[in-house]
Amino acid sequence: MNFPSRVLVDADLFFSYLTTDNLISHSESVVLAAGRGELDLFVCSEIYDDLISALRSGGASIDSVMSFLNSMNEIPHTPVSITVALAHDALKLLNTYGGSRRLHYFDAFHVAASNIYHLPLLTSDKFVIAHRADFGIDIIDLRTI
Repeated sequence: MNFPSRVLVDADLFFSYLTTDNLISHSESVVLAAGRGELDLFVCSEIYDDLISALRSGGASIDSVMSFLNSMNEIPHTPVSITVALAHDALKLLNTYGGSRRLHYFDAFHVAASNIYHLPLLTSDKFVIAHRADFGIDIIDLRTI
């Protein structure tokens, strides 16, 4: 892999890897690099709520969600905290860019965390990728790995 050794990842990586969706080969290379210690993965701490909400709204049982979280826990990653400043920035982003087919609530926190913690964001979210300059963050498109 040819990108920074420290990245912030959003829920896309975990969904792709653990559900073996169409980006599995891309997410697998990231997860394997993290497992070998070649890459440090960071997540915004709200990611757990993001994943739980997505799984539950898709009809997953509590047991299935807990199993997903257990599997996620085996992927080396470090959560970064949501601070008042980060929450404020996320809500400002949501106010400006939020809406249907635009910036989603949870993605606003990933973007704000990327900015505050000075970490490139690894995502496959098309809106976030398209607006990287507006957000002032470095983006790595999961599809290009």
